[in-house]
Amino acid sequence: MSFDYAQKEPEKFLTFLKRQKMIFIVAFLGYVCAYLVRNNFKLMSKSIMVTNGWDKADIAMLLSCLTISYGLAKFYMGALGDRVDLRKLFSICLAASAAICIIIGISHTSIILLSVLLILCGVVQGALAPASQNMIANYYPNKTRGAAIAGWNISQNMGSALLPMAIATMTTMGFIVPATGDIFMAFLVPGVLVLLFALFCWKYGGDNPEAEGLDSLRTMYGDAGESNVATEEEKSTLTYWQLIWKYVFLNPALLLVAAVNVALYFIRFGIEDWMPIYLHEVAHLGDAEAHMAISVLEWVAIPGSLVFAWLAVKYPNKMAKMGAIGLFIMVGIVFAYEYVAVSGPSNYALLLVICGILGALIYGPQLIVNILTINFVPLNVAGTAIGFVGVTAYLIGNMGANWIMPLMADGFGWFWSYVVIAALSAFSAIGYLILAKHEEKTIKA
Repeated sequence: MSFDYAQKEPEKFLTFLKRQKMIFIVAFLGYVCAYLVRNNFKLMSKSIMVTNGWDKADIAMLLSCLTISYGLAKFYMGALGDRVDLRKLFSICLAASAAICIIIGISHTSIILLSVLLILCGVVQGALAPASQNMIANYYPNKTRGAAIAGWNISQNMGSALLPMAIATMTTMGFIVPATGDIFMAFLVPGVLVLLFALFCWKYGGDNPEAEGLDSLRTMYGDAGESNVATEEEKSTLTYWQLIWKYVFLNPALLLVAAVNVALYFIRFGIEDWMPIYLHEVAHLGDAEAHMAISVLEWVAIPGSLVFAWLAVKYPNKMAKMGAIGLFIMVGIVFAYEYVAVSGPSNYALLLVICGILGALIYGPQLIVNILTINFVPLNVAGTAIGFVGVTAYLIGNMGANWIMPLMADGFGWFWSYVVIAALSAFSAIGYLILAKHEEKTIKA
């Protein structure tokens, strides 16, 4: 169908393809920028705690303000994205995140003020993932949508890795002195850069092809343009809230995707967040060695995600099966990680290899959640669906990992904490196998 349309409307189709590429650039780099102004307080929290004379409980409370507000905002800001211009929402919230980051750098001596600022940061940051994914969904047809979302997913790893590197570089150069509380540049430099990029997003971002005078994906690509979830009659006759109830809250496939994502978030944060303590207590590694293991996990996740992106191009309606295969392998890798860690520092090189494999198998199957979420709902409620799947993962999966991992470790030993992770990997794999048939039925590539 796209070939016929290209023959019939060559100029329009060429314009669309140019805009398609630009939308991906905006969404990808924009979300890298989101990470550059999200975790600055977390990275500078030790300096802030020491210079203000606070304790760990104060920092934990402040970090919870960001985590909870961000988790909740992913849902209601995602729903807002279905009703407003995505270009404006994304640009404004990215700029607001940058401004809040700079303000935190100026004023971080009051717990009350910091609490308010971190809550606001969570709210505006909550719009960025749904809005950026929704932009991609609106400009990419079935065959390439999964690959585009998979490619976008790498922005999280890049942003997570770039901010600590930038702060470490500025610290080495003397622009940041954590010991004396001279940390303003850790907030100012990323904040200014992101503010400038927000202007770029305002100019070059998009909402959907129709808003720019172009034709819809279904007009250009036929049945391969959008997922075959809701009929055109339903989209035009059902109200927004009726569509949400039917295709988000009462959609069995999406509810299973959300359950799988909860398990995947537990796996991700259960491994990543507890890796420093686990490797220190069990493998008897120092801080530098433990941080290197985390870095390897994050960086290898990028080529690992690229492999899943390639699979999304090759098998656009078989991604659930790919996720299941990866997660069944993950079960064995989790036990290998535990076994090698127990053996101590002598197997450090092998431990790094296993951490890299973990990174690929954590982020690869998780990006499939984003693909399935968008493909299992009508595009005009995709933001709400992304937010719903995201908020359940953060509030149940992330928080569950924060509590259950240490409770299991203290009560029964670290081995049983990783048994829980292995069991959740198997559960997620089975969930993906159940979703595979629905995916093939829904997506016509």
